[in-house]
Amino acid sequence: MDEEQSTPREQRTAHDLEWVHLLEHLAGACLSATAAERLRALAPAPTLPEARARMTLTAEALDAFADDAPVPARSLPDLEQALRRVAKGSVASGEELRDIGLLVGATRTLRAYARSERERHPALAAALDSDPELDALGDALAAAIEADGSVADAASPALRDARRRVAEVRRELGSKLSQLMRRYSEVLRDQYWTEHDGRFVLPVRSDAHLRVKGIVLGSSASGATLYVEPEEATQLGNRLKVAEAEVEREVARVLAALSAEVERHSPALEVALEACVTADCLAALCRFAAETRSAALSPSEVPRARLIGMRHPLLLIQGIDVVPNDITLDAGRALVVSGPNAGGKTVALKALGLAAWMVRAGIPVPAEAGSEMGFFEPVLTDVGDEQSILYSLSTFSAHVKNLASILERAGDRALVLLDEVAAGTDPEEGSALAAAVLEALVARGAAVAVTTHYERLKELGASGGPLVNASVGFDLARMAPTFRLTIGVPGASSALAVAARYGVPASVVERAQALLPERALDREELVQKLQAERSALEAAKLEAEEELRKQRQLRAEIEAERKKAREEERARLAAESRELLGEVQRARAELSLAKKRVGRGELSRDELRQVEKSVNAAAGQVAVGSALESAKRALEPAQSEHRPARQADLVPGARVFLTKLGQTAEVLEAPSKGQVRVMAGVLKLSVRLDEVELARGQAKSAKKPTRPAEKSSLAIQDGFVPVRTSHNTLDLRGQRVDEALDAVDAFVDRLLREGEQVGYVLHGHGTGALKLAVRAHLSAAAHVRRARAAEPDDGGDAFTMVWLG
Repeated sequence: MDEEQSTPREQRTAHDLEWVHLLEHLAGACLSATAAERLRALAPAPTLPEARARMTLTAEALDAFADDAPVPARSLPDLEQALRRVAKGSVASGEELRDIGLLVGATRTLRAYARSERERHPALAAALDSDPELDALGDALAAAIEADGSVADAASPALRDARRRVAEVRRELGSKLSQLMRRYSEVLRDQYWTEHDGRFVLPVRSDAHLRVKGIVLGSSASGATLYVEPEEATQLGNRLKVAEAEVEREVARVLAALSAEVERHSPALEVALEACVTADCLAALCRFAAETRSAALSPSEVPRARLIGMRHPLLLIQGIDVVPNDITLDAGRALVVSGPNAGGKTVALKALGLAAWMVRAGIPVPAEAGSEMGFFEPVLTDVGDEQSILYSLSTFSAHVKNLASILERAGDRALVLLDEVAAGTDPEEGSALAAAVLEALVARGAAVAVTTHYERLKELGASGGPLVNASVGFDLARMAPTFRLTIGVPGASSALAVAARYGVPASVVERAQALLPERALDREELVQKLQAERSALEAAKLEAEEELRKQRQLRAEIEAERKKAREEERARLAAESRELLGEVQRARAELSLAKKRVGRGELSRDELRQVEKSVNAAAGQVAVGSALESAKRALEPAQSEHRPARQADLVPGARVFLTKLGQTAEVLEAPSKGQVRVMAGVLKLSVRLDEVELARGQAKSAKKPTRPAEKSSLAIQDGFVPVRTSHNTLDLRGQRVDEALDAVDAFVDRLLREGEQVGYVLHGHGTGALKLAVRAHLSAAAHVRRARAAEPDDGGDAFTMVWLG
């Protein structure tokens, strides 16, 4: 949290809640330093609309994360300073331009992700979008800058030529030096040549350097070796310097030109950088939510808390097994939490305060979905931290000064958290002061939570007024706190039990009990008895809930087995139906051929009648009332998914459901004399109107009439009956629309190459967007004759049936 921009009061709250430790953990999950710094400086939103906008973004990121489409965050170098300098006209270095290119590449990925999420997660898509014109800049930077930040030869023809000249001069110079090295081998310290201060030299013994004509440019540490540039190499060295200067000038020109392009795109690059930082921050928040099982709670306008299963986030990230607690608090009310020391009172108080700030900052809260947290502003704290070694206790005077500040600022949207309110002084005066402070705060409409050992406050909490008791339990059998928060019951301090647990001699504890007033002992025993009874009831409740859960799970497993058995039987019957329908079609083809042969005198009438009997026998197996039809009807759900058909609905081409046959059909002719002519698969039937229902999808409006022969010509060609197989089925479930349409095109191309007449596309139901896109795309395709929902036995509306030709 940025201390320069926060008030002293906010800094006190952040200190008391240990806000910085939460932010540091979140920052540690970031991939880039810029995003980590952003989270370290995160503060609660000052207004309700901004807080809701932040949490909406987090909620959409979490939803995408749950759908296996996480935000694609990427590690990037810190570019804020470089972009700021280039925007003012400075020339960027090669390394900076390389990093800017990486930024553009990351935003290209984010932009594609944003497009895919625009429909489901509009706020997330808007936050991660950027200017597509940056792609051209990214391509230019990638072509001109190498991975090490150097300028590539391809950056300009002039640079490529200049570097070629440098290489040529270097080779010529190297060749010359090798010749000279052989000529002066007797006076050289060693057989090599090297570079010294940008000039090429030979290592000559100091006692023989006059034998080599040239310039002495240096010596070894001992002075025994002089580095001499031979006179014959000087001209070549000068040429090399000139060539290298040309390269440097061209490199500078390229960097300046690219920097100018970056400057021109500065506003778009700032947006792109913000998108990348946002993506990194959101990815870190998603990892935190998964780690702590947290939920995105949008702050409500009403200042109240309804936290279910709340757990302290700082304990969770330390790997501590935290007891979840339900916390309820309204404006103008005070929650008085009592109970033993080290029992979790302060933990519950801080968890409530952190939740209030987390919903304003857009951070998922470790509570159950369905929890509610209002927009509290300000959150005022006076939390001593005797359980932490990080901070020391405040003095009573500083404590009272802080209370005065809280009373001055508290209003009807404030959340006030007071740990051991008015402690550290005379118990009688302290409890009176605490009661007066609480009365003043609730009178101003603040929501207040306090921890205390004062009996006066417990009595006020039991009086039925705006103060409500709550307690953290202590298990006397184990002599250990339970950390379970219970609303409505005060807690026993159990000081003597705690003393005994931590090793105070039994004689001292017994003496302390003897010194207690009888009324105090009775009160302590009564509270402990109430807590024991409450714990027993809670244990029984949990046991009953667990038993109920097991029963529900068992029922669900039995129902799943039944459903699986029904589906398997339906699949078997569907396969049998398809086989029988194929037999009917083949028999009819034989009958047609037989009739032609009779006409030609090749077949007798008796033989023709025999063929007709075979056709009727095959058709009888799938006709209304057959054993197969009865088995299929037995598997149908009790309630129809269709509605009764009106006579006006039964126009040619309308799809209907035949209740006795248990399958869909297409109307061939308008109703006449209480019956309607339909085609069900390969069968043409006349059925009564009361046996016909309007198929699902036809209820809104009847389709335009189609010629009765249209479906027949599509469904049956030369005895072909379509059958869905794994080979002619494309599964698009889980794919986005753009990649799904590419897969559909490839699928259609394959079917055409293989001479297939029909294919099936599985898209499921979902939101309907993918189904509509696929059918619209197929309807516009050149080689697709028709695309419609598949027959119920072939998956119904979850599939699209494609006819090719």
